[in-house]
Amino acid sequence: MTMELQYDGQVDAAFVVVDGPIEPGGDHYKDRLDQDRFVRYSEVDGRILEYEFLNVRRFGVRLDDLEHREELAALFKEAGFQERDWGHPIPTKVIRRRDRAAG
Repeated sequence: MTMELQYDGQVDAAFVVVDGPIEPGGDHYKDRLDQDRFVRYSEVDGRILEYEFLNVRRFGVRLDDLEHREELAALFKEAGFQERDWGHPIPTKVIRRRDRAAG
C-alpha cells in the first residue's frame, strides 16, 4: 500500500489517499470523525480509501485513534506538519474587547 499526501494551502486541508484513485460518483461514502477529520470508505468492502484533515497548519493533525496511524505519522512528519492528540487540545485565542458602553 502506497499512501499519498496532498495539501491545499488555500483551505489548509490535507488529503491522504490510501487506496485510490477515487472516482467521482463512485461506490464510496465519507464519515466525519470530528470537526477537523473525515474518512472516505468503499461501499463495496468498507476499506478506507482516503483521510481528510482540516486546519493542519493551524492546529496540526490528530492521528492517535486512526487505523493507519504509523504510516500517517511518517507522511505528515516528512511533510513538516505537527501532530497533536487529545492530550494537546486545539489552541484557542482569547480576544478581549473594550466595553463600548463604558467608553
